[in-house]
Amino acid sequence: MNSFVKSAVCLVTGFLFVGSNCLIAQSNAASSSPDRIILNLTARGTNSVAVSWRTDTLVEKGICEWQLSAQGPVDSGNTRQVVANTQQLVYTYSNEPAIHAKQHSCTLKDLAPGKSYIYRVGDGTNYSEWLEFSLPAEDQEAFSFLYFGDPQTSLKSQWSRVVRKAYQQVPESAFMLYAGDLINRAGKDREWQEWFEAGRFIFSSTPQLMTPGNHDYDDRNLDPHWRAQFELPKNGPKGLEETCFFIDYKNLRLISIDSAAGDELDDENGWEMQSQVAWLDSVLANTESEWIILTTHLPFYSPKASRDNASLRKHFQPLIEKYGVDLVLSGHDHSYGRGMASDSSNPLHQPVYVVSVSGPKMYEVGDKDWMKRKGSKVQLFQKITIGPGELNFEAYTANGKLFDHFQLRKVGGQTELLD
Repeated sequence: MNSFVKSAVCLVTGFLFVGSNCLIAQSNAASSSPDRIILNLTARGTNSVAVSWRTDTLVEKGICEWQLSAQGPVDSGNTRQVVANTQQLVYTYSNEPAIHAKQHSCTLKDLAPGKSYIYRVGDGTNYSEWLEFSLPAEDQEAFSFLYFGDPQTSLKSQWSRVVRKAYQQVPESAFMLYAGDLINRAGKDREWQEWFEAGRFIFSSTPQLMTPGNHDYDDRNLDPHWRAQFELPKNGPKGLEETCFFIDYKNLRLISIDSAAGDELDDENGWEMQSQVAWLDSVLANTESEWIILTTHLPFYSPKASRDNASLRKHFQPLIEKYGVDLVLSGHDHSYGRGMASDSSNPLHQPVYVVSVSGPKMYEVGDKDWMKRKGSKVQLFQKITIGPGELNFEAYTANGKLFDHFQLRKVGGQTELLD
């Protein structure tokens, strides 16, 4: 997957020399100062959090220091320390300068409910600023999270306003969920630099969760950045760790299906799809969570007239309806569509399907029976609030205007839609 480069590299007055070629150093080059700091949810996201960051290859180790947040200066006597796992990320993309970096990650465990923590990352000499995150109280029943369709293009110039408006409007968000295509060209480091610049401190203070899209793959190979820079749950099928997984958060089980592995769903080949079907059956059969949400990049029902993912429905829809999944969140089609299956054989146990987009790349929406609400040429973010017996869904435009909303209620063991 990675192409490891052995060319001599040296830095001279801000210029990068690789082999015989002289190339101006890119702003995305790693340094001794930690950057691209990001929090990820763990499988049980209410009492632990994963931290990842990047440095150059001269940094020998990664360290995370953390303590309870206080009203005054940092008290060094109360600081705890954990040594990170470190791996090298060295590869080339097209004719661009080779990437040479170290990726560090660790998990902060046994955190107290209802508390705020501060942390910083570094190597013992060079550190980031102190950053802060909060955990829900044990008796807090309701919580909200944010869901985004494809960011993908113009990440710094145009997607940034969406993720920042979402954070501004929902600062209490427990986490942020992305339905794939975080960037446009898998492996292109400059696009990842833009993605991180768009989110800035938001990514290091609010846990992030993501399922991969087809643009996060290149010819069936997952972008080498993915597992290096994200620390996602590894409870999925073998070979699909950190792309197919589930988390339990309060009364929610949230499941990621890697529909983009290979960018096709081939009935004959089987490969990852068959392992995910068996895995999903087990994950759905063994949960006591009140609410079940599934996220997958490719939508079960497409808003675009020329697209249809019948094979995805063939593999997974019987399980979704058998176990009463409540909501399916997708991306891929660069438009908005929300509705329920018009061709379902089990109408009492079908979920609400939502397809959305947060970046500026747009497709026209078609006229399809399954959609109750649709939209094109609109960038969106979604706030989902979950509490006992009730789920509220709100979609907002890039400038914070309400675009769509609905409510799900649990009534007599069934999920009822209030539109």
